[in-house]
This record gives sequence, C-alpha cells and structure tokens, in this order.
Amino acid sequence: MDFFYFLVTGSNSWEPHYHENFFITQGGFIWGIVGALVIGLLCAVAFYFGCCNSTRSSKYATVGMWSVVLLISGLIGYFYADFVVIGDSSASADNSSIFYQHSFYKANDDYFISETSKAGVSDTEISDLTDKKNEIKDNLDKGGDVRFDFDITTALLTVLFYFLTSIIIKRFTYTGKSIPFMKP
Repeated sequence: MDFFYFLVTGSNSWEPHYHENFFITQGGFIWGIVGALVIGLLCAVAFYFGCCNSTRSSKYATVGMWSVVLLISGLIGYFYADFVVIGDSSASADNSSIFYQHSFYKANDDYFISETSKAGVSDTEISDLTDKKNEIKDNLDKGGDVRFDFDITTALLTVLFYFLTSIIIKRFTYTGKSIPFMKP
C-alpha cells in the first residue's frame, strides 16, 4: 500500500524506524486507504441516492452539487487522516483523544519502549531513538513531519474513490445518470 503514499515515503522527514513501524508494520497506510474508500463510497451513495433518486430531490441532482459533495468528501478524508490516523494536533491533546490507541503518537511511544527495553541496547542507541522520537513528536505538533503529505494523499484518494463510485452507481438512479457526465 505504500506505493499509493509515495509523497509520504519520499518525504525528507521519512525515517525508517519510526515511520515504517507505524505506516507499514502497524498498517497506517492501510487505514488511510480503507478510510478514503469508505468515505468516498459513503459520500457518493449519499449524493446519488439522496439527491438523484426521487422527484422531490431532483433539483439537487446537478453537476454543481456533485462537485460540492466531491469537495466535502475530500475534506472529510483530509481531516480523517489528520485527526484519526496521525493523531490529534499535539501530543498532549492526542493522549485524551478517543483514537489515541491507533495514532502515530502512540505508535512512536510504543516503538521507543520496545526498542529500548531490548537486552544489550547501548546508551547511544537509546539517545538516538529518544532524539528522533522527540523530533518527530515536535514536528507533528507543528503540523510538519509527514502529516500534510499523508493527509493530502488520503484526501486525493477519497476524491478518486468518490469519482469511481459515482461512475459505478449513477446508472441505478432516476435523475443522476448524466452526472458528472453522460457516459459510461
């Protein structure tokens, strides 16, 4: 799944130990893609079966409304990635978040504990791991590190899944068959 997130893995902030632990080993990339898929699918279904499937709501069955829902789905995907997958906007706020168990902050803390509790770990390794953990945490608190790259990629995937779902389900509606375009 990491090839979808080439903006994240190609970032200058990408650090093999902490980032690979969360995004690859613990499935941060998979949760981003699954979230984008679900959000895109739900938004498309809500538009087509809410606005395009009855005569009363047919006045909302326009390309403009479709575009608004497309943008809304992208925003939801962005904030899902930011607050749910990465974690709240600071380490202290994330500790009280309901999504803390699966956040990047918690994964970094757990990785640090597991690596430093191994037998034979030198003081320099512990110091390096501590410095890197604190650097990542500080950068995430400031909105840096891979936060923006991950959020924007998830938002783009959400928009893509919304578009693909639109193409698939538009033919099952009464007034939405030509939205966003006539074919297929």
